[in-house]
Amino acid sequence: MSGGSIVFPYGSWRKGQRELAEEVRRSVSEGELLLASAPTGFGKTAAVIYGLLSAGAERVLYLVRTVNEIDPVVRELKRFGARFTFLFSARRMCPLMTAEGSLPSVEDFWGNCRIARAKGVCSYYEELSRLDEAEVAQYVRSRPVISAYRLAWDIAKFKGACPFFALKGLVEDSQFIVATYPYLFKEDIFRSFLEPYDYGDFVAVVDEAHSLLNIHSLHEYRVSQRDLDLALKEVREYASSARDFIAWLESVLKKASRLKVSRITLLDKQPFLEGLDDLSVVEDVVETIRARKAEEALSLSGPSGIGRVKTMASRIYSWLSVLVRDDSYLFAEKDEGGVLWLIATPLDPSRVVKEPLEKVKAAVLLSGTMPSTKLYMEVLGVSRSFKFVDVNLMYGARGFGRFFTIVAADVTTAYRSRGDSMYRLIASRIAMADRLLPGLKLAVYPSYEVMYRVVERLPADVETIVETRGISLDEVEAKILARDPGEKIIINAVAGGKLVEGVEFVDYEGRNLLSTVIVVGVPFPQPDDYTRKHLEVMASRIGVSNARKLVYLVNPMIKVRQALGRGIRGPEDRALYILMDYRYLRRDLKEVLGMPYHRVVKGAEDFEEAVKAARSRVFGG
Repeated sequence: MSGGSIVFPYGSWRKGQRELAEEVRRSVSEGELLLASAPTGFGKTAAVIYGLLSAGAERVLYLVRTVNEIDPVVRELKRFGARFTFLFSARRMCPLMTAEGSLPSVEDFWGNCRIARAKGVCSYYEELSRLDEAEVAQYVRSRPVISAYRLAWDIAKFKGACPFFALKGLVEDSQFIVATYPYLFKEDIFRSFLEPYDYGDFVAVVDEAHSLLNIHSLHEYRVSQRDLDLALKEVREYASSARDFIAWLESVLKKASRLKVSRITLLDKQPFLEGLDDLSVVEDVVETIRARKAEEALSLSGPSGIGRVKTMASRIYSWLSVLVRDDSYLFAEKDEGGVLWLIATPLDPSRVVKEPLEKVKAAVLLSGTMPSTKLYMEVLGVSRSFKFVDVNLMYGARGFGRFFTIVAADVTTAYRSRGDSMYRLIASRIAMADRLLPGLKLAVYPSYEVMYRVVERLPADVETIVETRGISLDEVEAKILARDPGEKIIINAVAGGKLVEGVEFVDYEGRNLLSTVIVVGVPFPQPDDYTRKHLEVMASRIGVSNARKLVYLVNPMIKVRQALGRGIRGPEDRALYILMDYRYLRRDLKEVLGMPYHRVVKGAEDFEEAVKAARSRVFGG
């Protein structure tokens, strides 16, 4: 199949693919914004790429939420023979600074990277000058794609060159740049790594575009009371002449020590900024400290020592960079270990997406869980002509995978029902599902508090991985891959958290290992200052009714759909979904969730019988 000289790389089109491709071509040609709702597995990536090529798009920035989501896009681009490169976190592909087995923070990475390049101690960066760009392009575009991570590391292993700067060097020659969200929605990253291009030089494609409703969280930054204390000690030791900054740190620590916090609490940010007139002064202090520590590391350990340089003051600078924004707010929270955190964050997604989405040549926003178009566009605040296409409703498109949904209607995490007996009941149902069902399971909870209360009541013989705020995604993935065939593990995670969003539950061949997704409760926002302020900020722009619908209905159901979506990632996948809360029977939740319920059960016997029936129907055993 072809359009002009562009050949569709499959023997035939699926229902709706050709129509979506034509909508993309038209929207790009006319400089419009296209909202497209398409089910997982329908083949939207191939259809979108065909449409972009048919429109003659010269430069496409194809954005995905996570690194693992780069892989399927790159595979399709290879089938089309398109010129592409991909970009994600430089620190996660750096062979020099990961040599010691641990990743530096984002701030430390880039500070240390600049020093390593300036001093000529990074052999991988030095090798770039001897590497032919055409050779890199051929290497990247011709090799089989196992994963973006693997391909990046192979550049270091087999070419001896810095993967990030080698891939960045292909931007000018590439028609498609596949990248994670920050490359468009963090202006400093866009300007730093896609120069000399501007927004108007790109057609943007945003996958999982429902995530833009919470894109402001991309700019959230938090520091702990301990971070502030360590930064103060560090500045006193390495930059003792920075008296104003030292005085400011002492003042903030004193304020933090006086805070009485139980739940997340809104603070007046102005007192925390008093005595800090110029952020560039803090930046200079950070660079002074880093330079001194780098010299020490180089003298003791050579080039690899650069990766171990840590500057707590850099964390404070990053936090302050968010806090001084006119649209940011300051919250305080104590975690499960009693550690106090100060959180700086914007609360309105339009402040993040409005400018780039209005300035790009055209934009295609893709989602399998697209909410009301009117509400969606009001939340994003984008003033641009747009068209909405639902390829399922309009063209009969279908996704892949087979699933069975059970609603356990005798449990809930509603506040009035929480307590030991309810937590034990939920734990007993999860343990029963673990006993009856094969493979890896994901249990998703509305909050850390509920998760911990349920997990501590699971039987001792149930193998678990439990999300914490500081959990390493690499460690979780390593533990999943190290399990024996047939070994059962329940991954316990928080809705919208790091494990649901960031981990790919796949084996070395890319096959999905997850067979069951259990959603415990409904992930409504906590009744705290953060939720109240978020509502207030959004209501001031889109109205009280729309703000409440966004915060209490649309966002929670998107989190549920994201969690369930982990169960089916390919055409051969089969999954059992268990929704453990009677509130899923509410009409408004069911309509927004938009999926069939196959069994509604009450009681242990009814639950066991339904799980056994689902096991036979979905897994064939």
